Formats: sequence, structure tokens, C-alpha cells
Amino acid sequence: MTPPFQPPSLPPATAEYVHTVQSLKPGVPPQQMASRMFRSGDGKTRIDTGNTSVISNPAAGQNILLDHTAKTAHIIPTPPAAPALPGQPPAMPGMPGFAPPGAPSTPPVNVKDLGKSMMHGVEVEGKQFTYPPPTVPQAPAAPAAPGMPAAPAVPGMPAMPKIPGAPALPGMPAAGTPPGMPAKPAVPGMPAAPAAPGAPGASAAPAIPGMPPVPKAPTVAEVWTSTKMHIPMLTKTSGPLAQTTSQCHNAIPGEPHPSLFQIPAGYKMI
Repeated sequence: MTPPFQPPSLPPATAEYVHTVQSLKPGVPPQQMASRMFRSGDGKTRIDTGNTSVISNPAAGQNILLDHTAKTAHIIPTPPAAPALPGQPPAMPGMPGFAPPGAPSTPPVNVKDLGKSMMHGVEVEGKQFTYPPPTVPQAPAAPAAPGMPAAPAVPGMPAMPKIPGAPALPGMPAAGTPPGMPAKPAVPGMPAAPAAPGAPGASAAPAIPGMPPVPKAPTVAEVWTSTKMHIPMLTKTSGPLAQTTSQCHNAIPGEPHPSLFQIPAGYKMI
């Protein structure tokens, strides 16, 4: 029997971060956001951002979302899964590596070792993660509608005879150009009317000359992690839409208070 997955033992710590998001669109100012991370020795984590907190308890298999403005607590069960290893960017919705249940597997991630360095007096180890652009699966073509089958004959009822075409009246020419009338000449410089879409002979609109296809740029994340506390000290992510930098400006080793991983008194359970 295969033993259950045991997350690696990480030392308890508290860290404060400043996140900066710079859009690649010209003229868009950068946006900043602060957060605080708490990690206990038994694997619990808590992340405070603005008026919300997210408490993760892997042993209980649940996440708790605290809304400090409305004083509510949302308990969300989570399936058992292997957590991200130290120094690896977490897989979150909207970030590389995240895939909802039932989604196709993403291409493999290229990992490059950047070696060790010193950052604000703390020894760090760097890794670079390159995420290839995801491949969007092509939607299957809609099957053609089958032809309408002929109505079945009623038993004992003879088949309905076909109605013959109406004969032309004597002396009446067929519809078209009257006898002796020359054909209407085409207007000079006026092209012929194009065929309707889907009609035989209709061709697709040509591509605009000189317009190259939009390239799919990969997402590159550079993560520098403390070798002693095992918390990210600097994370730089360059994607096709924006560049994000997360800088840890205060890291304190030691066990946080146990009440930080509990629902505060007076909060409504949802």
C-alpha cells in the first residue's frame, strides 16, 4: 500500500511582501499591493491581503476565506494534492501552471538553476521557471445535418405520383433576354458581384498582406528563496500581458501565534 503524500517539513516563519504589477500597455501606471504570510511548523499557512485572509490547512483538507469587512468565514474543502515545493511559484487561477479539473495537461516547465547569492544579508538560491504558452485545443467541427429522409409510404396507399412540370405556352419564349434584344453590357470598371457566402465558387477573404501572426510568448518566473527560512525573498514574473515583482522586505523566523490559523470569534460561518 502506497503511503499518503507527506509535505516537506518547512520551518515556521512570517514574511511581509510588496507586489508591483506593471502592465505592458503604454501609459498604464504600475499598481502596488502589500501582503503578509504566516506559516506554522505543522504546515498551516495564512496570507493577509487587504481586507481578506486565506488560511490553508493541508491536514484538514480545507481552506478558509475570511472577509474582515463583512466578518464572514467561507470554508472551502480542497482535495489532497502535493503543495508547491519551496522556491516554486504557486499555481493559482490566472497564473501559469494552474489547470481546473478536467483541463488538458500543460506543457512541461523548463527549470534552470541560477545558483546562490546574498540579498539584504540573507543567503538565497535562485531558480528560473519557463512556462511555454498553453496550447488551446481546437473545438471539434459540428457534424453536417443529415439529409431529410423521404416520408414513408402508408401501407396499402399507392405512391404519390410526381407532378409534371407545366409546359410552356405555344409561342411564348423562355424567360431571359427577349428575342432580338442584345444582352445588357457590363458597366466599365464595375467588377462582377461576388458570390454569396457558402455558395459554390465563393472563396475566403485573403489575409492582410504584411500582417504577421501574433506570437505566443512564454511566461518566465525568476524566484530567489531563502536557504534557511525557505520563503521566497524575490520573485519576478514576465508574461505576455504584464510584469510582476514580489519583494520580501521583512522576514522573521519563528512560530506564529496559533490564533492566526483559526476563525475569529463573532465571524459568521458560510
